[in-house]
Amino acid sequence: MTENRSNVLEVLVTELCGIDRKHEFVRIGVPCPKGALLDTAGLQLLSPENESQQLQSQILKKWQDGSVKWLLIDFAATVPANSNRLYRLIEQNDSTKSELRPIQITKGSDHWRVSTGAAEFVIDIREYRPFRSIIVGNEELLTGDGSFCLFGADGKNLKPIIETIEVESEGPIRSILRIEGRFESERRNSPRYVSRIHFFADSSYIQLEITLQNPGAASHPGGLWDLGDSGSLLFKEFSLVFPLNPSGTSRIHCSPEPDLSAFEFDVSSGGMRIYQESSGGHNWDSPVHRTRDGNVRLRFSGYEITRGGETVATGKRATPIVWYDNGDAGVSVAMPCFWQEFPKAFSIDKDDLKVEFFPGCSPDLHELQGGEQKTNSLCLDFAACPETLAWVRAPLIAVPSPETSHNSGVFIDLPYLHGDKNVTDLVDRFVTADDLYKKREVVDEYGWRNFGDLYADHEAVYHKGTTPFVSHYNNQYDGVGGTYRKFFATGDPKWGEIASALARHVQDIDSYHTDNDREEYNRGLFWHTDHYIDAGLSTHRSCSKEHLAVKDPRFCGGGPAAEHCYTTGLMYHYFQTGNPVFREAVIDQADWGLRSLSGPMTVLAVLKRSVGYIQKLRNAGNTLKTLFPKYPLTRGTGNVLTACLDAYEVSGDNRFISKAEELIRGALHPEDDIDARNLLNAEIAWSYTVLLNAVAKFIYKKHELEQHDAGYHYAKASLLAYAEWMLVNEYPYLEKPQILEYPNETWAAQDLRKSVIFYHAAHFCAAVRVNAYLEHARYFFNAAADELQRHKTSTLTRPVVLMLQNGWVGSKLVSLESIVSFNINDDEQSVPGSPTPSLTFSSVFLRITSELLSALRQTSFKRELSWLKARM
Repeated sequence: MTENRSNVLEVLVTELCGIDRKHEFVRIGVPCPKGALLDTAGLQLLSPENESQQLQSQILKKWQDGSVKWLLIDFAATVPANSNRLYRLIEQNDSTKSELRPIQITKGSDHWRVSTGAAEFVIDIREYRPFRSIIVGNEELLTGDGSFCLFGADGKNLKPIIETIEVESEGPIRSILRIEGRFESERRNSPRYVSRIHFFADSSYIQLEITLQNPGAASHPGGLWDLGDSGSLLFKEFSLVFPLNPSGTSRIHCSPEPDLSAFEFDVSSGGMRIYQESSGGHNWDSPVHRTRDGNVRLRFSGYEITRGGETVATGKRATPIVWYDNGDAGVSVAMPCFWQEFPKAFSIDKDDLKVEFFPGCSPDLHELQGGEQKTNSLCLDFAACPETLAWVRAPLIAVPSPETSHNSGVFIDLPYLHGDKNVTDLVDRFVTADDLYKKREVVDEYGWRNFGDLYADHEAVYHKGTTPFVSHYNNQYDGVGGTYRKFFATGDPKWGEIASALARHVQDIDSYHTDNDREEYNRGLFWHTDHYIDAGLSTHRSCSKEHLAVKDPRFCGGGPAAEHCYTTGLMYHYFQTGNPVFREAVIDQADWGLRSLSGPMTVLAVLKRSVGYIQKLRNAGNTLKTLFPKYPLTRGTGNVLTACLDAYEVSGDNRFISKAEELIRGALHPEDDIDARNLLNAEIAWSYTVLLNAVAKFIYKKHELEQHDAGYHYAKASLLAYAEWMLVNEYPYLEKPQILEYPNETWAAQDLRKSVIFYHAAHFCAAVRVNAYLEHARYFFNAAADELQRHKTSTLTRPVVLMLQNGWVGSKLVSLESIVSFNINDDEQSVPGSPTPSLTFSSVFLRITSELLSALRQTSFKRELSWLKARM
C-alpha cells in the first residue's frame, strides 16, 4: 500500500455513553482506493499509539485490477469514555503473530463443537436448541439436554428441525455458524428460521441472531394487505430457554436502565421477569400498534419487573442486563433494541434463563403476515460479572474515516466537506440526525414491526384531529442509501445508526419473503402506505380494506412493483457488516425487479398483456405520435437498472451488467423523438429523471470496468441526447404549479435530480459542452434549494430523503476540480439499433409475437397453472 494521504485507510471508533471500553469487538467495512491494497497477507492495524492490534480481515469486493475495493475487518478496540480513536491499516511484512487462541470448529456425526479458548459450545445438528452443552472452566453450565427453543403456534410447541448448518465465516477473532431450518408443522408452508451465531476468540461471549419467517403468501383479496389475512401466522410465544446449573448461592442481578439501581434477587426464593410491553413514549398507545381486530391491545406504558407474579418496579424504556450468579462467574444476557422492538422479556424461573423474543405474556397473539419475517439479536456471556455486557446498551461505533471514504474512489456521490454550511450537503440546512430520531416519537414508530422505518409525516399534512396519523415510508427513494451516504461523508455515528436500523427493517418487514405468490410479487419490496390516507390495518403494506371508505376502489390495491425497488442502501449495509443476508437481498430484489418490469413469461400472462397493448393502440387512435418502448422511461426501469448494477457489485455476476444494458436499450435511444415522449407532463412523466440517473451510474460502472464497448457508447450517447433536450426544455416544476395536483415542496426536491443529471453529463460530454451542463446543474440546484428554503414543510420525510439522495451535488458544483472528463474520444462512434418505435399496429404485433415466443420457450403446464391460481 503506497504511503500517501490519498491511500491512507483509517477507521474512526467512537464511544458515546461514558464507559471506558477495553478490547470491545467491532466489525466494519472499509472502502479502499484502486491499487492501494493488493491483498491482506501483510496487513496490520495500528492504534493511535502505533501499536499493532489483532486483526481479522476479509475481502468483500475487488477492483477490476484485482486490488481490494471493500475490506471487512474485525478487531478489539480500546476507547476511553466519551471519546474517539483513529486506527490505521498499513502493510508490513513483519506481521505480528496472533496472541489469541484460535477458534476451533469440530464437526461430528450428531453435533458440532466450537472451542473459543475460554469456552466450549456443543451444537446439536438435528434440532435447534441452540446449545446442547456449554463448558466454561471445565464446568458444564447447562442441565439436561441443554438449551431449547419454544415456538408456540397452532395450540402446541413446534419442534425446530435443522435442515442445514454451515460455517459462514471463520477467522482468528470471529467465527460465525449459520443454522437454517423449519418448525415441524402440519401447515403447507411451515414457519422457518435462520440463526447466525457469532463466536469470539478467547471469550465466553457470543452474539446470536435468529430470524423467524412466515414463507407462505398473503391472500391479499382485491390487492388489500390487512392484518388478519388468511396467510398470516398467529403464534403465542417465541423464546430460547437456557436451563442453568445452580450453585448454593445462586442470585439474580437485574439492571433495568443505566441510571437506575440494580435489583438483587435470591433464586431460592423465586424467579423474576422484566417485560417491556410498549415503548414508554408519549404516544405509547398510538394507533400504529393496532392489531388484526382494529384495536390497540397494549395495557400499560413501558416495562415492569415482576417477582412471583407481583410487580416490584416499573419504568419507561428498559435496556436490561440480567445476570445469573452460579458460582465464581455468572451468565449475563442483554438484547440490543430491547425497548425499541417491544414486546420483549427476560425471565428466570427456578434455574431457567428465558429470553422471550415474542413473549407469551403479551396481551394478544403475535402475527407474522405472509412473507414477513423478524430478526432478533441477543448477547450472552457465560463467564461474566454483573456489568460485563453494559456496553451492549451503546456499542462502540466504527466507521471509515470521512477522509478514507472520500479518497477511496468508491463513491461518486459523497458531498464535499468545505467547512461552510452554505456549500455542504443541502440536507444540513433543514434537518439533523437528531431530528429524524424525534420523528419516531410523533407516531411511536417503535415495536418489532415498526422500528427503523421513517415516519412518513409528509402524508399527514391534511390530517385533522389529535389522534396520530399513521403512515410508513418503506424506503421510498432509498432512505437507507441516503442515510448511509451521510454516514460515510461525515463519520457521524447517528447517521450510521439510522441507516443500519432502517436497513434491518427494510429487509425484514418491507420485503416480501415468499416464493408462493405471483411471480411479479415474490421477493419484492412493498410500496409506502397510500398517499394522505392512514395506513389502517395494512401496517407496512400498501393498501388496507379501510381505504375503500375514502378512495375509489378502482384505484385501491396492488402489490410490490418495480417502481418501488431500492437496493443501494442494502448493498452498503452488506459492505459495512459482511452479513450475506443483505447480499442475497440485493440479488433477490434485482431478479424480482426484472420479473416485475417484464411481467411473467407465461402464455396466459402474455395474452393478458397483449390485450393491454391492443387497448392502448385503440385509445391512441389518430392522436399525436406515441412511442412504444419495451421498457418505460420511468423510475421503474431506472430503479431496476440500479438494482442490477448493485447486484453486480455484490455478486460479480456479469448477467446483471448484461441485463442493465438490455434495460437501457429497451427504454431509450440517442435518436429518439424525445418530444413525442411528452416528458413535460410532470404529473405523468416526472420520473424519467430517475432512469437517466441510473443510466449515468451504468456509464460510470462500464468506465470503471474499462469496458468502453457498444453498450457503453449506446448509454453515453443516450444520456447526452436526453441531457441536450433538457437544456432546451426543462424548467423548475413549481414555475407551473397549475399543472400539478399537489404543488408542494416535493417538486422542488425532485428538481435536484435534474441538477445531478447535468453534473453527470458534464463528465462524459465533449469539452465544448461542459460549461453549458455545469451552468444548468447550478441553476437547477440553486432553484431547488431556494424553493425548499421557502417551504416550512421541507423538513418533512419525503423532501428530506430526496435531499439525502441528490443534495450532495451542490457541494460538487462549488469547485470545478470535481469535474474530471471521462470522455473517451468516442464522439464519432456510431450507435447501432433503431430509435424507440412508435405505437403502431406493426410494433404491437411484433411485441406480442416476440413475447409469445419467449413465453413458449420458458413456460410449462405447472407454471401456467401457478400463474392462474395466483389470480383466482
